[in-house]
Amino acid sequence: MEFNLVAAGIGGQGIVLFSEVIAKAMLAEGSNPSFYVHSGLAQLGGSVSSHIRAGDRICPKITHGCADIILSLELAEILHAVPYLKAGGKVLVSTYTRMPYHSTLKPELYPTVDSLTDLFREGGASPVFVPADKIAREVGHVQVQNMVMLGALVAVSNIVDTESAVKTIRETIESGVEINVEGFWKGYEFISGKDYN
Repeated sequence: MEFNLVAAGIGGQGIVLFSEVIAKAMLAEGSNPSFYVHSGLAQLGGSVSSHIRAGDRICPKITHGCADIILSLELAEILHAVPYLKAGGKVLVSTYTRMPYHSTLKPELYPTVDSLTDLFREGGASPVFVPADKIAREVGHVQVQNMVMLGALVAVSNIVDTESAVKTIRETIESGVEINVEGFWKGYEFISGKDYN
């Protein structure tokens, strides 16, 4: 089985940790995962993206039009992943926004949920928007947005079992483990509609 995911965000959101957790969980379940992270000016809050794939391909970098799922941890960052989406692929977008300085000069040019919905529908995709920052704050810390989106990803794709994902979170994260696990479950619950308690 081959699975291709492109995830995008901004520096400090935990895209690398997100990628590590999903790849380790896939490995634990017997897949052959690899991931590639392109960080650019991540330390300055710049764009970060990762390519996560499972299957027999050796190269971890995904080519345009081949991603089963594209995902972003920030609203506008999904635009960096659009070229990778395959026909019939799925789109998961966090509604969190962090507008760069130049966008504050012309905020009307910054994408909105409505404009992104129209964009994807024109291409035949139905994006799923997740209020990851709101969920993370309810859990107790805005920095668990990456685990909220991981939970949403698992609910949408079933690429790994929830038990594998939670076990991997516990094995990978050194501090704040329980809040990260809670974030994962809340993201999963948002998509699935099932209460994990």
